Amino acid sequence: MVDVQYDFSAIFTEPIQRLDRIQLLRFNPRKYWAVEKAIDKMGELSTKAQGLKRVITSYQKMLDHEEEQIIYIMWKRSQDKENMSQLIGILKVGRKKLYLRDAQEQPFEEKPLCILDFYVNEPLQRRGRGHELYEFMLQSECISAHDIAIDKPSDAFLQFLEKYYSLSKPLWQSTNFVVFPSFFKDKTALVSNELKEEKRRGARSAKMSSDDFIPSPAQPRDSASGIIHGTGSIFNRQ
Repeated sequence: MVDVQYDFSAIFTEPIQRLDRIQLLRFNPRKYWAVEKAIDKMGELSTKAQGLKRVITSYQKMLDHEEEQIIYIMWKRSQDKENMSQLIGILKVGRKKLYLRDAQEQPFEEKPLCILDFYVNEPLQRRGRGHELYEFMLQSECISAHDIAIDKPSDAFLQFLEKYYSLSKPLWQSTNFVVFPSFFKDKTALVSNELKEEKRRGARSAKMSSDDFIPSPAQPRDSASGIIHGTGSIFNRQ
């Protein structure tokens, strides 16, 4: 269990607290040191659990990031120790501009909500805490599980998504993000540069053919004189 010598009930209103950039700035380390410590500690544990070489989640990294990130902290007040809080898990999300391909290799440009970090303290895993945390995030962001992109999900995370949200057949992208086939429902694919050029060439070709067409002069009607002298169309058709 990860303990912090601070009673988060004095500043947090929910057992799963949503913190965006504005709230992180509000809980600045000079006055609310425990918020920074909680994020940094859970970020370190997540990094270790994923076998990563560098920490991807910290208080300062979230503030410095160009795109806004949001972190959900699951915690509870210690029943045994006064002014002590126990950290259960974190879930970090943010929107990123991604170039994606569906199962048919059609290209898409989207800016979906992305799962950037997800960790539940090891002694508390497989007790439904991760599902509770994930569900809270989905409801808070007003989004469905299939509309989310995930950054380098582990096999365990993919199994989690299949178990709770029936998401299967993950589509791995060149950026190591994963989406699922239902992500592309009602989305419009990009028109590739090659296809655009092909359409332009086709349009130019059609215009040139139209400009080069010269209608043939109208054939004169058969006349009695023409037929007699052999210049009428009746002889041309023989």
